[in-house]
Amino acid sequence: MVLTRTIADRLRGTAIVPAGLSAALIFFSMVFGWNLGSLLAFWFFVAPFLALYLPVTVSGSENRGFKSSVGLVIFYSFMVFMIYDHYQSDYFRVMMFSFVVNFLVVLLISSWLRARVQTR
Repeated sequence: MVLTRTIADRLRGTAIVPAGLSAALIFFSMVFGWNLGSLLAFWFFVAPFLALYLPVTVSGSENRGFKSSVGLVIFYSFMVFMIYDHYQSDYFRVMMFSFVVNFLVVLLISSWLRARVQTR
């Protein structure tokens, strides 16, 4: 029973990241459009914040790094699949660079938070 609850918790925490980022992406597209400011704001500030925040709200703070990083990989995989025709554009390059940066930021922040919780 505990194993099933843990798997369901990880699935919910992981699935909320690509779903939430997709909703935020649609919101940014509709409200702001894509210019340099909104592009940088979304890919470098909103995406890592939501990737760290959403799993905690859905399934608690355990394994935050795992859920956030797997959710980011799923989201970026879908994004690459959706816009692979535009792989030579600057927006695509910014998105791919943000994947590397966000993945590292999420891992660093989640490990820092885990270490901080363990020392209490």
